[in-house]
Amino acid sequence: MTYSLNSWCARLAPSLSHLAKVQEPFLAAYWQASSYPTHVSFNGKDETPFPKDDMAHLFDLARSASRSVEKEYYKPLREALDPVRGILRSHPTLARALGTGIGNEEFHVRILNGTSLTWLTQIVAGLLERAHEDGDGGFARAANELGSVLDLSSTTLGNDVPNGLDLGYDLMLFHGPEIRNEFEIQGGLIVKPAADLSDYLDREWIRDFVPEEMDRRDWRQIGAVVRPFHWRPAFRRKTDYRDEPPRWPPRFEDDALTFLEFLSVANQTPVIPFMLMHGCLHRSAHGLLGLAHSQGGFQPIRQVGRRHDPFRAPPRLQKSSIDLAKQAYGKRKGEEFERFAPTIHRLSESLARLGRFGANDRILDISQSLELMFRPSGGGISRQLQDGMAELLGVDEKHKDEIRAAIKQVYDVRSAIVHGATDARRKRHLEGRQSAFISGFNLTQQALFKMILSDDGTRD
Repeated sequence: MTYSLNSWCARLAPSLSHLAKVQEPFLAAYWQASSYPTHVSFNGKDETPFPKDDMAHLFDLARSASRSVEKEYYKPLREALDPVRGILRSHPTLARALGTGIGNEEFHVRILNGTSLTWLTQIVAGLLERAHEDGDGGFARAANELGSVLDLSSTTLGNDVPNGLDLGYDLMLFHGPEIRNEFEIQGGLIVKPAADLSDYLDREWIRDFVPEEMDRRDWRQIGAVVRPFHWRPAFRRKTDYRDEPPRWPPRFEDDALTFLEFLSVANQTPVIPFMLMHGCLHRSAHGLLGLAHSQGGFQPIRQVGRRHDPFRAPPRLQKSSIDLAKQAYGKRKGEEFERFAPTIHRLSESLARLGRFGANDRILDISQSLELMFRPSGGGISRQLQDGMAELLGVDEKHKDEIRAAIKQVYDVRSAIVHGATDARRKRHLEGRQSAFISGFNLTQQALFKMILSDDGTRD
């Protein structure tokens, strides 16, 4: 018989629908004999996970029944299950992976750099789980999605896989201002709200790196810089244990970190990268292939910890800040960027300072950033920075005097921090740390972006 995806799906969907109905009393009896799944609800909504594992185990029991009484009991379930298994076997990809061995149900699936063993009843349970999400119309959708994913392994051409199940993401998760809509950076990088990645991320993957109160239902302050990619599965027989060299994608984390630092400084809010993850695929792509949802690997960066306040409205991400960060990011390969990179890093770190000496460290970040930007020489550093900043940003003499006064305040506070509050005047300076940081950061941010976005990277 010549294979056709449409005809294969047309046979599989009604068989799945019939199996779903027949298995119900068997599954209820299975739970009665063992234990019922834990019921989960939130605000009156049933969130109990689909019993895929129990269902797959039930199908395996039906297949392996050996005593006559068991065979008789499971006969209706076997009669509904066997046609589904037979149609799955008729797909060319699975036919090659299973071979001609009688009773063989197992085969290897390789995705990216990982290989797993699976078997037909796991795939059947995955199909029923996917169909459950859409009601009666879900059986046709699940069959079409599985057939399209299986077809990926047998062609080098681009396949139209429904619902983008052949799309995966490498991503860098961060905690920061509320991300409401995705936006593109450059070079294939995209920023997405974590809520848009719920089919790619599992809560337990990141729960050790964010505060406990950050429930999945409130991921407003978690976003991700993502690099999309398309993937293809490979299928091998159970007895084929060949080793294949790993294939690692090009690095993207340096560019992601650079943009997040720009975004933090532009928006004047902390942006904390906390995890780098590779090879995140849609959970339904794994489920349809009978595999547990997983990712290719992760690398912790830092903890979010006390930076999260569940009782405070999250800071907003301004569109003007996104545009400014994207413009500056576009200049990152210029000759002058290496000079500004430490300043960008220090300013972004200053926004995230915590702890006993956080207020002092923020002022030191501002003062060192100014020195890196303007490179004063000789004595009178504070005066040189005041004049340099006034000339760069001032629009008239009154504005220039205000800028000089703000920079002087920063350096007066810096002096009190470095040399100690040895007299009443320096003690007063320390009391003004917060206002000095706010005005100093604002001016330093303006100067930094003006320098970066100028044609030659210098004062104009």
